[in-house]
Amino acid sequence: MKRHLYLNRNIACMIVISLIANMSGSMILPLFAIYVEQFGISAFRMSILFSLFYVGRFVGGGLAGRIYEKVGAKRLGLSLLIAEIVCMLLFPVAESFIILSILRLLQGLVAIGLTVFVRVTINHISTMENRGTLNGYISSSEGAGMILGPLMSGVIVSYFSLAVPFYIVALFSCISFVAVSRMTFFFNSPAQPQQQHSLPQESKRKTMLTKQLLLYSTVHFLEMSAFAIFLTYFSIYATYKLHWSPAEISLAFTIIGISTFVSAPLIGKISDILKDRLILCMIGLLFIMLEIVLFLWFTEQWIVYLGMFIGGIGGASYLDSFYSQLGDVIPEEHRSLFIGNVASFSELGAIVSPLVAGVLLERFNINAPFYYNMILVFIAIVIQYFIRLKSQTSRNRPLA
Repeated sequence: MKRHLYLNRNIACMIVISLIANMSGSMILPLFAIYVEQFGISAFRMSILFSLFYVGRFVGGGLAGRIYEKVGAKRLGLSLLIAEIVCMLLFPVAESFIILSILRLLQGLVAIGLTVFVRVTINHISTMENRGTLNGYISSSEGAGMILGPLMSGVIVSYFSLAVPFYIVALFSCISFVAVSRMTFFFNSPAQPQQQHSLPQESKRKTMLTKQLLLYSTVHFLEMSAFAIFLTYFSIYATYKLHWSPAEISLAFTIIGISTFVSAPLIGKISDILKDRLILCMIGLLFIMLEIVLFLWFTEQWIVYLGMFIGGIGGASYLDSFYSQLGDVIPEEHRSLFIGNVASFSELGAIVSPLVAGVLLERFNINAPFYYNMILVFIAIVIQYFIRLKSQTSRNRPLA
């Protein structure tokens, strides 16, 4: 009974931390214009600040996985929350571009670090029977953070100073720090590597893990690439092709966030019932492709909004099932580093692919980035299809 209580507290704490990580990363987006005006930062330097966040995420995923492996969940979580508090307290008083750049890089490191911390911990404390549901709660919390971050900062700055949104997130981070410090971690199958494996067996395991890392990292790289292209270019497309106002564009993103928030726990539950994470990953990616098709082929506002709603469900379906799949197939002793490396590699796609899409836009037309987007998603579906085929054929084979 006591263990069950601790687990429920841990899950609640992970949900709150996931909310904070996504709020802090997205809350600064509406504030960029204020920084440009108030501190005289050029548009080019502002783009550097924007990209440094993703550079931090790229560097931080694998690093967080290694630290998790070395010092454990609790110490990593506490260290990241201290860094988050420091970052939030320094942002309002930083006026130098160099200091802002360092803080934005640190913000990216902390954001991906907290994502790795939460996803690995959730996969450790869950079982195959409830892993999808718990990852669904985390995806729902991420969606809520992406909605509340820009909304909170935009509204608060309208009535108070630029510093207040940062102080609010710092306060939430302090509360989370206290909560994590009181956490007791129970893992279902403590990592105890068996010493009796022969060298050929150990070599086979390492080779298999390397292949899995390559395949899953490629899939997540492609999906995050597509997501970054959408975030970067949809506003441009909606403005110049659909002739939408800023309020109509904001509503589209809000619909995606609400759709993700509402659908993620249900999809996670379905994932646990079906016991087939990969098919739900593929269905989720198909929904994302349908979202793109609807706004490329139709101009009616309600159809485009319907596509956004479907895309939010698709994103939830993919993320829930993807991280649950990693928890199912990756041994616990390798899980933190594996998930960290997957997260880091995927962020490279968020940095590179929007640049490629920008070249396509200049060379062809405003539709080109989104056709490129669909190609990336389709390739991710094909790779997952073959992963699923291989896992089905090897499921009944005895372990080496």
